[in-house]
Amino acid sequence: MENESYWQKTVKLPNYPKIEADCNYDIVIIGGGMSGITLAYRLNDSNFKVALIESDKLASKTTGHTTAKISYLHDVLYEDICSAYDKSKAKEYLDSNYEALQEIKNIIEINQIDCDFKENLAYIEAKDSENSKKIINQIKLFKSWGFDVVENITNDGYVSMGLYHQAIFHPLKYLKGILEKCDKIDIYENSLVTKKVIKDNEFYLEVNKKKVRAKKIVWMTRYPPNLQKGYFLRILQEKEHVIYRDGKRQKDSILNLTTNFSIRPVNENAVIEINKNFTRDQWHWYGQDSVPLRKIPYIGKINKNEFIAYGYNKWGMTLSHVASKLIYELLINNDSKFAALYDPHYGHYLHFYKDIIKLVKNNYHGMIKNRILVSKEVKLNCNQGKVVRYHGHLIAIYKDKQERVFYFSPYCPHLKCIIEFNDKDQIWHCPCHGSIFDCHGHLISGPATKQLKKYEKHES
Repeated sequence: MENESYWQKTVKLPNYPKIEADCNYDIVIIGGGMSGITLAYRLNDSNFKVALIESDKLASKTTGHTTAKISYLHDVLYEDICSAYDKSKAKEYLDSNYEALQEIKNIIEINQIDCDFKENLAYIEAKDSENSKKIINQIKLFKSWGFDVVENITNDGYVSMGLYHQAIFHPLKYLKGILEKCDKIDIYENSLVTKKVIKDNEFYLEVNKKKVRAKKIVWMTRYPPNLQKGYFLRILQEKEHVIYRDGKRQKDSILNLTTNFSIRPVNENAVIEINKNFTRDQWHWYGQDSVPLRKIPYIGKINKNEFIAYGYNKWGMTLSHVASKLIYELLINNDSKFAALYDPHYGHYLHFYKDIIKLVKNNYHGMIKNRILVSKEVKLNCNQGKVVRYHGHLIAIYKDKQERVFYFSPYCPHLKCIIEFNDKDQIWHCPCHGSIFDCHGHLISGPATKQLKKYEKHES
């Protein structure tokens, strides 16, 4: 499957070179999505020598596959944060994302960026008892903070909450305008970081077999690579299909928490949906994001000179600006008013036991189940892949439409979970931590930093 979104089909960002020589920088930003590019924008006029490094093309992963809703109505996260921590943390989370939305508007206005920005009304809704109760509690929270809430509560259990002055835009048009202002930043594409070494308080990154030396590094990727030990225990990966529907009118943005159905307008005669019920012939793509088990994203310092930002829980348009501003302030002033809220080193995890159960199931699936329940049948249809037990060993096999057969190691290079094949998207997927490989074993997205090992043809 060609995983190209509406945004990617309608706007092409500038091309940038890959790293082909050793180089030195004060700050290296790793990850060329919304977070990394907006941090580069903030640092453009600083006194630092800065590089932005992307493993593929800029904004080609999570940012390129987003639904691009700019909103601080992040489902029922405020109720969750209030229940797990306290009301003050929930208000801080609101303040940071409210400020981010206003800042996006200001950036667009100051730089005269034509990115289809439009304010609209955003709703969350539910009909199941658990989510309905959370929405009702969250309505009370927002009213206590002085917000004008559009609410609807019916006798049959349907509940909805809406907020005015939320927004939609074209994220790649926005980033194209931002990139024009990054004229003092060295930007690299097709430059995957595969190794990190710390020596004499400096970082040495291996990129395209070259050495990149940096005084400070900032990881702004959807999922920290295996260079960040232990972070896979703090997040889930969730993958969703996004559908473009022409000829359908929609004014507001809506998220149904019961069904996970989501819809937002694109223009006067088209919408983008997250919907499980779609056909192969419809224009669709998949997106993947990381869900923090503590509910609050991990943004800030992980040691004196290393920073991180991830776990946006599908609300990356505002949170990417929260992250880039927070880390910019830490780099410049060594302080930020939201640093304590997003600090990566704390969390109440047991409160969100359902997500922990999902994490355990995902790892069980990849570490144990996929090793035991393995077919011995090697026969495949065209455009099909599977893991089989062959001569006592596990092997991943794929047959293309020309009936050519390809053989790979079934072990994800990240932490050796057993991969599985997704027929709909024509990809190999790691159920443990979300690494994705194309049908021929090439790495699409991490945390893995290597492609699947290829084998020579086996005798049948």
